[in-house]
Amino acid sequence: MKPPRIHRSSATLSPRLAVLFLVALFACAPAAPAAAPVAFHLDWFPGPQFAGLYVAEAGGYYRDAGLAVAFVPFAYGAKSAAAIAASDATALGCIEGYIFLQKRAQGADLRALAATLQESPAGYMSLAPHPVRSARDFVGRTVGVHHYGDPLYRWFLRRAGVPESAATMIFVGDDLAPLLRGEIAAMQGYATEEFVRLQARVGGQARFVSFRELGFDAYSEILYTTPGQLAAHGPAIRAFVAATRRGWTEAFAHPDATLRVLQSKMGDKFDATLTAAALAALKPLVLGDSGQPFAPMRAAKWRALESACVEMGFAREAEPPERFLAAPIP
Repeated sequence: MKPPRIHRSSATLSPRLAVLFLVALFACAPAAPAAAPVAFHLDWFPGPQFAGLYVAEAGGYYRDAGLAVAFVPFAYGAKSAAAIAASDATALGCIEGYIFLQKRAQGADLRALAATLQESPAGYMSLAPHPVRSARDFVGRTVGVHHYGDPLYRWFLRRAGVPESAATMIFVGDDLAPLLRGEIAAMQGYATEEFVRLQARVGGQARFVSFRELGFDAYSEILYTTPGQLAAHGPAIRAFVAATRRGWTEAFAHPDATLRVLQSKMGDKFDATLTAAALAALKPLVLGDSGQPFAPMRAAKWRALESACVEMGFAREAEPPERFLAAPIP
């Protein structure tokens, strides 16, 4: 007698048919939405001031938000605001607060989204035992000023009641040699850049008085875009700001990892000791009194900045901050 024939269930697929079934299933599944392209225009060369952006990129925060972010490198003479306005894709950038107001005074319709730095890192460096603590200390001395920084220098003198003839101004770059040689008594610089290098050279002899201490309280590294961009790409822009905020939080929470990210961006300009010191100097400027990145911008602070810019000739007249702030004003 023949053994009974065992029939396979009709519900059981052969391995080959199973594979074909899965291939067909995935082929019919809807494709994941493509990441939205975003161009972010940098206003200076790669450095710690962009740590939050770089960490957001390296950590995948932009990707998680559905964004494909490309950083547009800084170039002297670049017309970033015009490029952002003309872009069909999502575009935004960063800019100094007073330059933002200058651009608006020149006719550029820009909107401020958030302030990366709650105060400017700019100021004047000097050396003990004859430090500069106020503009009155410029009297009888030579002061090194950045190109295009002379309106600020003159404004500080006027506020202090010091005639321009009482001090000597010369233009300088970022070379510390004239200050170290005693050729100038004070030198314009940034707490996060030149002053970090000065401290590395002379330690506790280095002194710094900020523009804020001298009366010029300005937001710095403003994230900005245009009304057209906000209308066409509002969700992507908001997602970018949120991911960048997360990037700054993580940058300060994990400084060693942040330094590795910065090294990959800065190349041969990277110095571990100086970059770590610069990142530490940036932390209070980014977090401010709130302890959080991108704290809401205050209308009163913008009004004071506008008044100063009008006095210096950077703008013709002040305008209500509500016209150019994209976020609600507290």
